[in-house]
Amino acid sequence: MLCGQWVEGVVLRPEFPRTFAEFQAWFASEQDCWRYLLASRWPDGFRCPHCGHDAAYSLASRALLQCRACRHQTSVAAGTVLHRSRLPLTSWFAAAYLVTTHAPGFSALQL
Repeated sequence: MLCGQWVEGVVLRPEFPRTFAEFQAWFASEQDCWRYLLASRWPDGFRCPHCGHDAAYSLASRALLQCRACRHQTSVAAGTVLHRSRLPLTSWFAAAYLVTTHAPGFSALQL
């Protein structure tokens, strides 16, 4: 999985699996999904949204990043539809994968 790169002022997202079997291998756990969101949100490395500092550590018990400088806590899902969701990231990722890759479409009942 590659981190995003700049191309003509646009950030390219990390690679994404091409098959469902590949998807299941890449995103088998919450931690796998969390790392992918981290790479997508900060392709050049973490930057604190509060002070701009470039170092943080994770608070595993709460799935948050805490800035080493100002101690501001942020989530990789903050400001997205995933923010404050009670569904696990693995469920969100599977739903997004199926809806976006299923050729004729995917109904709510199938999901």
